[in-house]
Amino acid sequence: MPKIKVDYIIIGQGLAGSWLAHEMLKRDLSILVIDKDIKATSSKKAAGIYNPITGRKMVKTWRADQLFPTLESRYRLLEKKLQTTFLHPTPIYRPFKNIEDQNDWDGKIADVGHVDFVKEFKKESIGYPDVRDELGGISVNYSGYVNLPKMLAAMKTFLQHKGVYRHEVFDYNKLIMKEHHVQYEDISADKIIFCEGSLPDNPYWNLPFRPVRGEIMDIKIDLKSDYIINQGVFMIPKGDRFTVGSTYDHNNLTYEPQASGIKSLEERLSKLYAGKYEIIDKRAGVRPATHDRKPYIGLHETHKTLGIFNGFGTKGVSLTPYFAKHFVDVLQGDSEIDEEVHVQRVF
Repeated sequence: MPKIKVDYIIIGQGLAGSWLAHEMLKRDLSILVIDKDIKATSSKKAAGIYNPITGRKMVKTWRADQLFPTLESRYRLLEKKLQTTFLHPTPIYRPFKNIEDQNDWDGKIADVGHVDFVKEFKKESIGYPDVRDELGGISVNYSGYVNLPKMLAAMKTFLQHKGVYRHEVFDYNKLIMKEHHVQYEDISADKIIFCEGSLPDNPYWNLPFRPVRGEIMDIKIDLKSDYIINQGVFMIPKGDRFTVGSTYDHNNLTYEPQASGIKSLEERLSKLYAGKYEIIDKRAGVRPATHDRKPYIGLHETHKTLGIFNGFGTKGVSLTPYFAKHFVDVLQGDSEIDEEVHVQRVF
């Protein structure tokens, strides 16, 4: 017989599982987080950038108006709870690629849909040595990065101190589904929520994930920057080094950096930065991207005690705080699920 009764079991303590646990604990819900705690996860390898203006065409990202005005305050509250710091608000500088790009943004700058997100519009170089930005660029509000390894380690410690964390590999064969609850070993829960990344082995969710590997490297260069510089690659200033990324490979889904990926990074970096540098670290992660670049959130079509909160891909830092609150609202009966992210859209 189960010895522990909780409202929710959460499988996985990456970015998604951590935010879901935080939101549930805020509401005094009882949880147990089960996590295998391995080094090779997308959350621990990611650069952690949040950015409202993205893509080759430099457009507002999906749901930017909903997500970004409150994003940093949500992370600040989590920092306060965990008694540490991991949020680094930093303007992102996007150099113009050509005169058409510059002219396009000259028109966009006064557009009511973009004005809150653009910090500065520059028609001349910012003057950083060896940075290729002859035509200037825009700098972006509501941007920066989260030190995800530090955040996740602090969250793990917090959950351990509360006695709601287990370090183990979840065994699907031991899950028993009842009509109104689930049982797993000595635990009974109203529902179990899977936050495991791309779910390669989960027998309950056959979903069209499109996982993508990304390489990142840390370089040492003689450059000081007040910005994250982003054109073709991003360059995040971190003291005496920069983190540079990222690549996109849907085929070779390994957590080991590949020579071809690092070469691609270096080629693209050379178009943004003309100076010398030293590579001091390389790493790779596999992001749990989805077929339509929107997360999978909701309950199973058949087993209503099984839920999923997953598939946040490259925008996890900006998406998970907002949608963790939304999903808990749904689970508690306070809201209807957002159809754009509802997992049932794929069935």
